[in-house]
Amino acid sequence: MEKKSLFDRIKIKIEKKFANSEYGEKWPKKNDEWYAEIHNSNYLIHENFKKYLSNKKDIKSILEVGCGTGIYPIKNKNLFENIDYTGIDISDSAIEFCKNNSSFEFIVGDFIKMNISKKYDLVFSHAVVDHVYDIDEFISKIVNHTKKYAYINSYRGFFPNLEEHKMTWDGHEACYYNNLSIKQIKKLLIKLGLNEDEFKIYSEQSGQKEENLDNQTIIEIHKK
Repeated sequence: MEKKSLFDRIKIKIEKKFANSEYGEKWPKKNDEWYAEIHNSNYLIHENFKKYLSNKKDIKSILEVGCGTGIYPIKNKNLFENIDYTGIDISDSAIEFCKNNSSFEFIVGDFIKMNISKKYDLVFSHAVVDHVYDIDEFISKIVNHTKKYAYINSYRGFFPNLEEHKMTWDGHEACYYNNLSIKQIKKLLIKLGLNEDEFKIYSEQSGQKEENLDNQTIIEIHKK
């Protein structure tokens, strides 16, 4: 792995400090139509997730990290019959929309910073890890808050040869655009105490061919 110079380390530290002060400011401006368009453009990922969920008969509680305006709990609420569902999102307007259109539990906040005492049978997240300011901490919190299953989708692509995560700050959108290192994630999951037979990381088609984002990353965890 190439060692970063002192200048690069200082530059990254300054960028992160500045970025974190603005992080998430644009998300409340995204409306339900925007979330639906993003969801539909990745239809294959979501169809496969629905099949994954339907095959898990021992799930009684679910946490969705980055629920947006509730595509899953509102438009696919049949998936959560007899399940205790909770959705978290950093956007207060998205959470308000969810509360006005669903009887499930919704919480507004930055998942990385939140103090959550409860654990869930399944924690899942679609296209959120791509924009966070601390990839490893985000994944770690998901692992720590699941009793058994976790399912994480990264839409930015599949990068098996990347030695470490690549993070690019976008000041206009007030978020990061992240390329996840599969090698770094494997090391993290093992460090968190998972055995290699308790997780798998693979590429899956999304259906989003027009934007060259068809091969996306799926992280599945099954604690034993």
